[in-house]
Amino acid sequence: GLIYVSQFAKQMHEKYMPELKEKRNIVLYNLADKILDAPAQKTDRYFLFFGRLSYEKGVKTLISAFKDMPNSNLKIAGTGPLEDELKDYTKSNNVTNVEFLGYKSGKELTDLVENAYFIIVPSEWYENCPFSVMESQMYGTPVLGAEIGGIPELIQVGKTGELFESGNGKDLKRKIEKLWGDKKRCAEYSANCKDISFDTIDEYYEKIMKVYR
Repeated sequence: GLIYVSQFAKQMHEKYMPELKEKRNIVLYNLADKILDAPAQKTDRYFLFFGRLSYEKGVKTLISAFKDMPNSNLKIAGTGPLEDELKDYTKSNNVTNVEFLGYKSGKELTDLVENAYFIIVPSEWYENCPFSVMESQMYGTPVLGAEIGGIPELIQVGKTGELFESGNGKDLKRKIEKLWGDKKRCAEYSANCKDISFDTIDEYYEKIMKVYR
């Protein structure tokens, strides 16, 4: 049998290799232990992207959206091959509401995630089961994610986050504006995140051992 990390991965494999449908296959999402009991008080309003700065992550589309929304703020944590190009783009377009923080990890990163208004995951390639989407919600921070790959499976739309069409800057901008102007919705989404439940280490162990047995 095969173990997939998302329904998306399972469907794609079976689409191109129909013979896999005959095997004993299961979907087992990545594990994520419970992190907090209540969402943080979000005093500094900002959207956050954290991850690798590369084309497939959709960061340029994201910055382009914020270029036309000077009243909302975006922080970017991470490095990558596109970093210099993105910084040049913000400078040449006088984008003053986007801040590059460089590489962050440990408590610095978790504090950024926990205190963010929304996490944005603007991927333009097939993500399977991104930890960024899972962990953000576990920290009480809702997610605005691209509707691609396994991302939609991890977000409860209208409850813990929203989706937008991958690569569509206009749709992304529309969703950001809607969320930025609705503090009540953000607070509700953040509160809902405390009810999110992904497999803990023990639960994941039990499921995977059941497969092997």
